[in-house]
Amino acid sequence: MTFGRKMAVFAAAFIVTAVSGFSQTTEEKQAWYIIFPANSADLQKITGDTAIRNAQSFTKVAQALLENPQYRILVDGHANPVMKTASEETGSLRPLSVRRAEAAADFLVKYYGVDRERLILTGAGGGYPFGTKDPSLDRRVSFFVITPR
Repeated sequence: MTFGRKMAVFAAAFIVTAVSGFSQTTEEKQAWYIIFPANSADLQKITGDTAIRNAQSFTKVAQALLENPQYRILVDGHANPVMKTASEETGSLRPLSVRRAEAAADFLVKYYGVDRERLILTGAGGGYPFGTKDPSLDRRVSFFVITPR
């Protein structure tokens, strides 16, 4: 997906503010992220509190789709840059971010019965970091609800 197309999709996307009681507090926004281990798109390697939070996020996304059949979800994969070079971005970060989006979509389809046609997958690479000192937050998949026009 080109950058212009991706920005058009983002312009049409929004974080849910009224669906299923969701609000736009910081806590709720964080509930829309799935965190991955370093250098991996494997959800099975996640344990502890992160695994519980990931499961809650998947449940909320699936619930939003089930309760609103007109919605689609943008599944946007991310990776955290280490060297911050162009070759790292194209050679490893973008492919990893796409694999993360695919893993999250596969999980929603397999375990929640979500229709794959309602998921739009993108890979942002390392281009949109959270800007915190915790690199695990940049190893994520973000979910955005897209409403029909």
